[in-house]
Amino acid sequence: MSKTARFSLTNQSGSVAAAIAATSGTPQSAPISTAFGSPLMVTVTNSTGIPVSGVTVTFTAPGSGASCTFVGGVKTATTNGSGVAMSAGFTANGKAGSYSVTASVSGVSTTAGFALTNMAGAAASIKASGGSSQSATISTAFSNPLVATVKDSGGNPVSGAIVTFTTPSSGASGSFAGGVNTATTNPSGIATSAAFTANATAGSYAVSASVGGVSTSVSFSLSNTAAGGSGHHHGNN
Repeated sequence: MSKTARFSLTNQSGSVAAAIAATSGTPQSAPISTAFGSPLMVTVTNSTGIPVSGVTVTFTAPGSGASCTFVGGVKTATTNGSGVAMSAGFTANGKAGSYSVTASVSGVSTTAGFALTNMAGAAASIKASGGSSQSATISTAFSNPLVATVKDSGGNPVSGAIVTFTTPSSGASGSFAGGVNTATTNPSGIATSAAFTANATAGSYAVSASVGGVSTSVSFSLSNTAAGGSGHHHGNN
């Protein structure tokens, strides 16, 4: 009686990685020094498009400028049975801007890219950057507006912050055109006041500028001169 030898065989997918693609986590953004909401995910496949498991994927962030750091410094992940690898959690650094994190696999010439953006954080500082140390004849407009610059804790310009300019309520002072004593920062973090006019009282005084979330304010030194006095002179801009 003849005997038949039986062999248990399994058809496995090709184990050689041939392609890598970003499948989740791009694009996304987070404020500076804050964790991103989703991990970075890639899928690795072989030459016929079948997922490859057990492959090490390396995630690489920019070495300078806007970038991010992975929890525990873990920059690699291994693909599962579906060929999917998921990065560790990651946090934006202190520099605002857009950048790309790449994911690569040994032996595959192309990489997968993730478009990320670090957004400026909340206002943390305000600086007088123009319009201080100037004078105008009483009841006359000053030559230059008052300019303040707002930045976050990382020194990045804060856009869309509302700066409030406050004048002395008595004595030498002035008023803003249209009674508008606020200004909103532009993408460079700069807020420019409405035109400012000296009142009818001569003397030196300070106009302060403040922004929500920042406990300190900045001052602009101004002087109203009597008619026939020293008149206008330009301040720093």
